[in-house]
Amino acid sequence: MSPYNDPDVVAGQGTLGIELLEQLPELDSIYVAVGGGGLAAGVAAAVKAARPDVRVVGCWPEHATAMLASIRAGHVVEVEEEPTLSDGTAGNLEPGAITVPLCAALIDDHVTVSEAEIADAMREVALGDHMVVEGAAGVAVAAWRKTPARGPSIIILCGGNLGAELLARTLVA
Repeated sequence: MSPYNDPDVVAGQGTLGIELLEQLPELDSIYVAVGGGGLAAGVAAAVKAARPDVRVVGCWPEHATAMLASIRAGHVVEVEEEPTLSDGTAGNLEPGAITVPLCAALIDDHVTVSEAEIADAMREVALGDHMVVEGAAGVAVAAWRKTPARGPSIIILCGGNLGAELLARTLVA
């Protein structure tokens, strides 16, 4: 079983949602990259239990939309994926994934971003914020950049597992 498909892991991810509300009580929106949906479902469940008005924005690379297609279909579907900088969100879902109905119920908005937008976001974070983030985090940053701001927002930077070669290519692109 994949970690995203484990109820204990999903519940554990919810602790992040609680911490976010404690740190930013006036929170309006959360941007989170979605692969298997464990992080998004856990965070959204915890946040929405306390503050149903907070907008949860699910973020996907255009090349890896298995969960988005499954949400739209109402059940797990397999999609043809292309290579993406966001390997943390790539891959199809396990049959019977518990996260599909959770993500369908809890994610308010869906934003897809291009590979160029992901690379630009990764570069911006590295050069502007002096943080190395992997492609999945770049997806959330890119989605935030392309949607209108409504109020205080949080972008979940979900990983910094990035090899030196890919980092170098991203920085000079």
